[in-house]
Amino acid sequence: MKRISCLLTAAVCSLVLCGCGTTSKFIYPSNVNNLAQIAEAPVYDKKVAVVPFVDYRGDTNDMSTIFLYLIPLWPYGYCEYQRPEASSGFMTVGYFDFTADEDLAKAAALSLRRSNLFKDAFFTFGGDKDRADFVFHGDIYSTTYKAGVYSYGLSMAGPYLWLLGLPAGTSTNQLKIKFYMTRKNSRDIIWQYSFEDEKEITQGIYYRVGEDVKMYVPLLEKALNAAIIDLYKQIQINPALLK
Repeated sequence: MKRISCLLTAAVCSLVLCGCGTTSKFIYPSNVNNLAQIAEAPVYDKKVAVVPFVDYRGDTNDMSTIFLYLIPLWPYGYCEYQRPEASSGFMTVGYFDFTADEDLAKAAALSLRRSNLFKDAFFTFGGDKDRADFVFHGDIYSTTYKAGVYSYGLSMAGPYLWLLGLPAGTSTNQLKIKFYMTRKNSRDIIWQYSFEDEKEITQGIYYRVGEDVKMYVPLLEKALNAAIIDLYKQIQINPALLK
């Protein structure tokens, strides 16, 4: 019986801490209807090239503190990844398939096209910039992932409470980013917008399994929607921006 008990506890811990090798992929958008649309047809007869964003994130991924939950009477363990795609082991998934500089830029191009603010918006590594009137850039400052695992002070016995439906822990996704736009042959910034926010979910073995890094997409949707609306307002105030 004791052996069965230990195996059960180990199995639950493995599910929550390692995700059984499951890979979560960054897929944008979560729903195309969530993206801001300025008009039914393009408002301005201009083309925008979106280039890979610049990655200013840190490179510290600390998982060792997650095992603090095993200390008797200590209520939780935690971890923090500044580059979650470079780590393995979240609350309920094993890996995050994510290329920040490309994925976020491609998402921006898609949102810009959907908005109908311009005649066209497209992602490029740089070779097609001459086809555009403006270049859309981004600086990535944070996509930090944080997790907390609850043991309720019971060490290895804590997972038995998870089986009863109590929370196993939390996952937090943070996004800090700046967007800006230049004319294609100039480095002068004609518009910029900064965004910072985070979302946290509570997870258990019966709920929100596999959603550890799912919040990056709605965060980016929120950031790009706000940025596009702000850009539209700034152009209305100062039409000379597009000359």
